[in-house]
Amino acid sequence: MKLIQNKKGLTEFPNLPTGLTELSLFNNHIVHVPAELWQQKGLEVLNISMNKIEVISNKIGGLVNLKMMDLGHNQISSIPSEIGQLTSLNSYLYLHNNKLTQLPKSIGQLKKLRYLNLSMNQLKTLPESMGNLSQLVELKMEDNRLEYLPNSFEQLLKLQELHLQNNRLTNLPMGLMNHPKLRVLNLENNQLATIPTGIKELRTLKLRNNNIRQIPKEIINLQQLRRIDLRGNEIKELPIEFLDLPNLERLDLRWNAQLVPPDWIVELIRRDCLVYF
Repeated sequence: MKLIQNKKGLTEFPNLPTGLTELSLFNNHIVHVPAELWQQKGLEVLNISMNKIEVISNKIGGLVNLKMMDLGHNQISSIPSEIGQLTSLNSYLYLHNNKLTQLPKSIGQLKKLRYLNLSMNQLKTLPESMGNLSQLVELKMEDNRLEYLPNSFEQLLKLQELHLQNNRLTNLPMGLMNHPKLRVLNLENNQLATIPTGIKELRTLKLRNNNIRQIPKEIINLQQLRRIDLRGNEIKELPIEFLDLPNLERLDLRWNAQLVPPDWIVELIRRDCLVYF
């Protein structure tokens, strides 16, 4: 049974019938979550995003059949450790745009989870247990306060997209620098000084507004690379190895004040690669 009451101007939960499998109360004005919700043992999909919810009860662990949950765009400041009991979560968990300052270690128990969105919070650190999210395909953590990532991230071997823009990162874990499947890596607006050149399946690399001064010749290792954004760094010269990237479609080098375009750059342009200075 489904109950869908999106954009209805609700200030509280409607009466919940027994036997619900899907509940969506997206974009209302709800502040309080009633105890009855956590008794819906058959619930598989829960969307209470874009409300004014501040507290999530530790009774959340009772939703043992939940496969998808969206708590984004609320005012939640903490997630109870009982979230680790939701081991049936096999699609998405959205916790973005809240007021989270930390995550419980138990989040690492969600080993079937494929999509996790933690963006737009106030996270400074992440638990090492996140390395146990072995089925994760996409991880979004932009707009936080992260200064480093757990070394356990090298265990996220199925990860294909990683979004980390607008944090305070100065380096990446060594294992992540050589990730086998990562295709999209967004590191805009951090404090990185090096370019990850060991991610051989990488298609899109965004490094705008970092502290990069030199591009290593090992950039040639990124044979699948299609787009690279290096705007707003301190780059002075380019290695000719860019000519050996057969799939390159876009190279953005604007706002590198001391960079002089090399003569060979015209060859990239002849190949229909969009080059911006």
